[in-house]
Amino acid sequence: MMYVPKTGSFEGMKSMNRSTILNIIRLEGSISRAEIAKRTKLTPPTVGTLVQELLEEKLIVEERGVGKIQGGRKPLMLSVNSTAFYAVGIYAAAEVIRTVMATLDGTIIAEKEIRMKSPPPMDMFLESLASSVYEVLKVNSTPLDSVIGIGVGMHGLVDSEKGIAIFSPHLNLENIPLKRYLEDEFSVPVLVENDVRTLTLAESWFGKGKGVSHFLCVSIGLGIGSGIVIDNKLYHGPAHSAGEIGHTIVDVNGPRCHCGNYGCLEAYASEFAIMEQVQKRLRLGKRSVLQEWVEENGDLTMDMIYEASKRKDPLTLEVIEDAGRYLGIAIGNVVNMLTPSKVVLEGKLFRTGEPLLSPLEEMMRKCSVRSVQDTTELAVSSLGKKGMVTGAFTLVINQLFDTGKFLKING
Repeated sequence: MMYVPKTGSFEGMKSMNRSTILNIIRLEGSISRAEIAKRTKLTPPTVGTLVQELLEEKLIVEERGVGKIQGGRKPLMLSVNSTAFYAVGIYAAAEVIRTVMATLDGTIIAEKEIRMKSPPPMDMFLESLASSVYEVLKVNSTPLDSVIGIGVGMHGLVDSEKGIAIFSPHLNLENIPLKRYLEDEFSVPVLVENDVRTLTLAESWFGKGKGVSHFLCVSIGLGIGSGIVIDNKLYHGPAHSAGEIGHTIVDVNGPRCHCGNYGCLEAYASEFAIMEQVQKRLRLGKRSVLQEWVEENGDLTMDMIYEASKRKDPLTLEVIEDAGRYLGIAIGNVVNMLTPSKVVLEGKLFRTGEPLLSPLEEMMRKCSVRSVQDTTELAVSSLGKKGMVTGAFTLVINQLFDTGKFLKING
């Protein structure tokens, strides 16, 4: 990759060139000053000055390399000082708060999970977030001054600039002051983002979106959301709601969605919708292994549906295949608008495999215009349940490498 030196105001130019150098070191793993100057077209004195700053700030380290340069000396090689600082990530949902601490290379070194039986009031919810952070700090006796930031991935509508969760439907809470509360508690910079966008960022850094400049990430759980990456940047939209694929209409005559509209994708292909469809067909007397399991256990669960799909239960496969087709319609429409190179799919639902993926891909291709039918790759996320919390701490790491500077409170 050819890096072009940045121009503009002195401070802006310096910050961007620091960022460029820091990212080259991160991506290469180990690199010399001379090679950085060659790649960036920056002068050796400029590279030397900026590298010295990064060394003094302990963001990078240097050591003798294995090769030799003219004169017989081994070159001094630079690498990211990944264990000098840490980032905390929090994924907050209706039923769980998952908190981790990670090094600058994304290695998780401590984690805490808090389960909630019912949505808590706001003060208890915020206290639980703080408690989980204290817990991960205790694991390795990590001092707060080595934590460069806390990232929060929150379900629902989020104002990332103000650090507020505007509305979290599954928690039934509004205007949660996440940034202010956590910064007051820990005196550490806090970044807040929608959970699916944090997942998308994690895919960009560590998952199936790595190295892909334009991609779509679709996440399916109780609801359906998506994150959009354009030119290597998360896209938010002016109303903080870009990516609401779950509320695109796939059938104007369809069932009413909880948002008030009719025929939303979420009403056909979310986990909640799939359970509703299975229960509806069971009530109509359709035969299924699920009938016996429900009678034994009381309530239908998604785990039962996953197991029934493995056993090729006809009713279950019928519902899952229908969900796949509706997902394909919605994703195909988005592909037509955004022409992403890749679509990354995330959610436990994809454990069902081909019964879901085959009709999804078939319908996506069918609904896509010819120019993108064969150029958009489909991939299932490999990050698992830690994808969103990984994205939460990646908010902090990404900001560091994107600006070349430590985060500041309200900065």
